Amino acid sequence: MRQFLLLTAVCCLVLLPLCVGGKRVVFMPMPFTSHTNYHTNVARTLARQGHEVWLTMPDYIVNRRVLDTTNLTVIEYQTLRNFEEIAMAALAGNYFKGLPDDWDVFMSIGLQFCDTLLTNASFFQNVKELRPDLFVFDNLRFMNMMTIISYRLGVPFAFLGTFYDPYYQRIPLQPCNIPLIIFSYSHHMSFLQRVLTTVLHVFSSVVDGFSYKEAVSRYAPEMPFLTIDMLVARAEIWLVETDHILDYPRPSMPNVKLIGGTATGHSKPLPPHFKSFMDDAKEGVVIVSFGSYVLSPPEPITKNIISVLQDLPFKSVFRSNILSPNSKKILTSSWIPQNDLLAHPNTRVFVSHCGKNGQYEAVFHAVPVVCTPLSGDQFYNAERMREKGMAETVDLNTVSTHELHSTILKVATNTSYKQAITKASELFKIEFGVPVEKAAYWLDHVMKYGGSHLRSSGHEVPFLQFSCWDVYAFLLSFLLLILLISVCLVYVAFNCCRSKLKTKIE
Repeated sequence: MRQFLLLTAVCCLVLLPLCVGGKRVVFMPMPFTSHTNYHTNVARTLARQGHEVWLTMPDYIVNRRVLDTTNLTVIEYQTLRNFEEIAMAALAGNYFKGLPDDWDVFMSIGLQFCDTLLTNASFFQNVKELRPDLFVFDNLRFMNMMTIISYRLGVPFAFLGTFYDPYYQRIPLQPCNIPLIIFSYSHHMSFLQRVLTTVLHVFSSVVDGFSYKEAVSRYAPEMPFLTIDMLVARAEIWLVETDHILDYPRPSMPNVKLIGGTATGHSKPLPPHFKSFMDDAKEGVVIVSFGSYVLSPPEPITKNIISVLQDLPFKSVFRSNILSPNSKKILTSSWIPQNDLLAHPNTRVFVSHCGKNGQYEAVFHAVPVVCTPLSGDQFYNAERMREKGMAETVDLNTVSTHELHSTILKVATNTSYKQAITKASELFKIEFGVPVEKAAYWLDHVMKYGGSHLRSSGHEVPFLQFSCWDVYAFLLSFLLLILLISVCLVYVAFNCCRSKLKTKIE
């Protein structure tokens, strides 16, 4: 009995720090699997620290059952449309048709999604009954209007996600060396690239196609009106999934933490059939994946890939719906434990569409990449890896089997790629450790202390004032006024001289 009481006391002492001060947190990622994945990773880390954590998720992601929601409570919501499938058709689908990304469709999805949840009274009531202490929203502009839920409940909020957004995050901007992710520019831009980048930075600070200007009046008429710009500026903290090792160095602010990729981390044991396949591949393995929604590329492209994988001197794991023509050499599966496969010592190269999550997994585990970008920011992601000597890029629509074979072989065997990404991996781990733990630390920090000590006064004023556009407009007006007065004086003086001259002549 005494031993039992002693054991109980020890357990209480161990668990007490986890229970005392635990908060209630609601994560609201975008309705896409990749974004929900990294929110889930951070949410699980917070749950392990003793917080009660909920995660909102659309029915079509819940039904796929591909995410680990251990220790989390999922708030499932219904949608009439699968926003992820629509987005993939407008982006990756267009790529295979030889068409550009359809950003109008993407913006329309954002407005439709926010409208779906912000007008859902039962969803709002379910969230309200949780009495949360903090909301964590995805930080793409796609989700900015969702902060109205936090505003209505009077609950602080934070952002976690991919987008480095100087406009909303109130970061002094240097467009001369901060490329936009919609272009495959490096940070060494030509004059015309800098002009285009500057113009689009200015344009995006004036026009936001993902939010209604009257959003607060529309969805929270009982609340004092705020522009989305000023509402979003109330965020306790921004956790941005970028860094200066894989990405390019960027200015920041105290409440904007650049944390790297939260989808990556230390590996877990592989499922038995993957483990045996990888362990037996002493010659090396190529991991091939184009993301969770590109499992059946067009038949000619699939045939080219299979032909190349059969001719390579390595085994391959190909994330695809097709049946393998040679299961001893090529393992195909519609799902793969990507992070754990990349961590395996026999992995030689990663053929990837360069989604952010996979790219960070490659850097964390020091696996060089053959980039096959399809849409969105993937072209930018591919270029930054190529620029830093960690990868080569090919176009799946036009690459020949010979070129694809030689590129994979080159990246797998040329030591320069391995050396570059190994150095980046070491620097990344020194700087960021395991990013998911860093993200959880900062969320816990603002729940304990708030975020006012991290915010600058720039978050208290409209962007036009923060960026000094009003000052520049005043100075320009003043200069124009002086110029106008000078012209008038010269005109008057000229006329006076002309009159005097005329009088003398007469």
